[in-house]
Amino acid sequence: MINKKQKSFFYIFPILLLTISFLKGGLVSPENGASLNHIHVTFEWEQIPEANHYEVQIAESANFSTPIVQVDDNTLVYIEKDALDWDKTYHWRIRPVNNYGVSGPWTDPYSFSTGSPLSETTTTVSNATQIQEGVTVFGAFFNYFSAAVDQTGKEIWNSGSENIVYYSTSKYGDVFGCTHVSGAENNLPGMEFTFDGNTIWEEPNEEFLHHDMIQLPNGNYLGIVEIDSLGPIPIGEWTPLFQSLGFMADGITIEFPWIGDKLIEWDKDTKDVVWSWNVFDHFNMVDYDQVGGTWYAAYQSLHYDWTHVNAVIFDEEVSAIYISTRHLSRITKIDYPSGDVIWNLGHQMASGDVDMGTDIGFSFQHSLQILNNGNMLTFDNGNLAPEFRGTDEPISRTIEVSVVESGNNFSAELYWSYDLPEDLFGFASGNTQKLDNGNVLVTTIGGGGTSLEVNPDGEVVWEANYNLTLPYGAVYRAHRIPGLFPTAFSIIIENYHASEEETGVYLPTGNSDIAFTLTHEGSFGQSFSFELEDQMNWFNQPSGNVSLEPGESTSLIFTGNVSAIDGGNTITLTVIPDHHPEKTKIINVNGYTNPLDVGDQMIPSGFELKQPFPNPFNSSISIQFSVGDANFRPIKLEIMDLAGRGIETLVDGNFATGSHEVKWNADAHPSGLYFVKLAMGEQIVTKKILYLK
Repeated sequence: MINKKQKSFFYIFPILLLTISFLKGGLVSPENGASLNHIHVTFEWEQIPEANHYEVQIAESANFSTPIVQVDDNTLVYIEKDALDWDKTYHWRIRPVNNYGVSGPWTDPYSFSTGSPLSETTTTVSNATQIQEGVTVFGAFFNYFSAAVDQTGKEIWNSGSENIVYYSTSKYGDVFGCTHVSGAENNLPGMEFTFDGNTIWEEPNEEFLHHDMIQLPNGNYLGIVEIDSLGPIPIGEWTPLFQSLGFMADGITIEFPWIGDKLIEWDKDTKDVVWSWNVFDHFNMVDYDQVGGTWYAAYQSLHYDWTHVNAVIFDEEVSAIYISTRHLSRITKIDYPSGDVIWNLGHQMASGDVDMGTDIGFSFQHSLQILNNGNMLTFDNGNLAPEFRGTDEPISRTIEVSVVESGNNFSAELYWSYDLPEDLFGFASGNTQKLDNGNVLVTTIGGGGTSLEVNPDGEVVWEANYNLTLPYGAVYRAHRIPGLFPTAFSIIIENYHASEEETGVYLPTGNSDIAFTLTHEGSFGQSFSFELEDQMNWFNQPSGNVSLEPGESTSLIFTGNVSAIDGGNTITLTVIPDHHPEKTKIINVNGYTNPLDVGDQMIPSGFELKQPFPNPFNSSISIQFSVGDANFRPIKLEIMDLAGRGIETLVDGNFATGSHEVKWNADAHPSGLYFVKLAMGEQIVTKKILYLK
């Protein structure tokens, strides 16, 4: 039931001596007069009865004298990624084309404008053949904006005036970050947002959230918030400084505020706290940074930034949470929901609580990623590389660590690493990401904010410089993602017709089918839930679920027991993207038990391609057609793929007047959606068929 969607460039159809009564469809998005903060744009419109496909035009001039985009699209969504630019006003419109190549009227045009870019990214391509496809989105702290760039460095999205700092993107295209609220006590509330400008969820902002927020598989949100408790001032080089302020500073007396971290899970609907985990309950205060200068910072701020958890991820397969604790140079695996610490990885301190990886030597690390092979990827800032690794200078690197768990025995070793040049050392922030092609994207604040795409051999194939200046533009994180629109999809009502009085589908009495084509046009794989309802209960409210990759389509076919009625039965299809319910679509269509009178002008006399049967089919399919007036000969009957390429010619020659039948055996071809094309002179009719092996 699944096939790949294809688009082709616009072409001119032959002018036919036929009339057609198309209904004018409505444009959906971009809305008329919209102002966009992106130049990759999704165009969407309503289905028009009798339409086989649609011509789409985009122009800078309102009269469309020189369109910059002219494409042909067989769904209801078109995404433009190349032709648009910033600081422009554009106009767009569509018109339908029927099975015979006859065009309907253009819709009334809509206009929209694009804003201004915010970043000044430059890129260097060293090996174009090895670059992972997609766009790179990044967040910049302190001047509080985010942007996305293509492989050339051209900005294609930004956060506009919303002061959003990007954190991360899930495997379903959910986007997380924070928004800077000037003057607020907790001025960086975490949020889920979309690239087209919608806020999906925002945390209650009762405590200071920092560094990271994610969504759990149960739909709730998990974030890192600050929490404080009194503790001792340990004895060290800094002791006299604190004693000069009147503190005992004897390593025993509980007298100084320690700032730790707490994981908080909020209910997605009520925002109530339903689960939490506190470092003060699980880490020992005898563990603290002795050489990284954090106690000197505490003397200045009069509080000690003890743990500084800066990343959290959830592993659904084992129901575990992983956190990166920067100032302990430690990564911890936590069982969920019990909260038990399973292991600690990293630098050993006084408590002896670290289970493995003490020789790897990472320090002040940021970001976490669990890979398909079970390994862990992190960005080793390397602030303490001279102390932990014996380097001459602090060196940042990305490291992949292999972790082996055997009962209560744990071991870890360095599997792969890439050292950044000294001039790209990042003392804070930064992240690393394993890409689908095996390369790694490494991001550092060094060099004004830099991302490097590195292949497994350690060769840089792509580099982006964000040209930011500390402290007013420290790059926080960057990720390569497939695109800006994770859930763009369309729903086509099959055999959707219009007469002078009504629109809908004809459903013969008895066992009868209604069909829809669901096409996923987004950039991330998605699952969709669907349900069909109708006023007459013909279809007994069937429901289901389907998963689609980008570009895939599926037929949703519902069989019902149809009874004769006067007028139409309202049939409603609801399709919900499981991870993006805000994009739900509701389709209403009338079902008629009497054929709709679409007019003789729709079909040339004596020229007919009947619906092939059975459809769907699993080996061979019967194709019937009629020949009337001899002027329609010769005849050509072909099977076409989704790209419009002829893959097999079944008939090519003169046929006598009357009805004819041809069978096509598809065993030599892959499963999927095909088209039967019947041509008689300039007249063309097509029918969709679905082959299932």
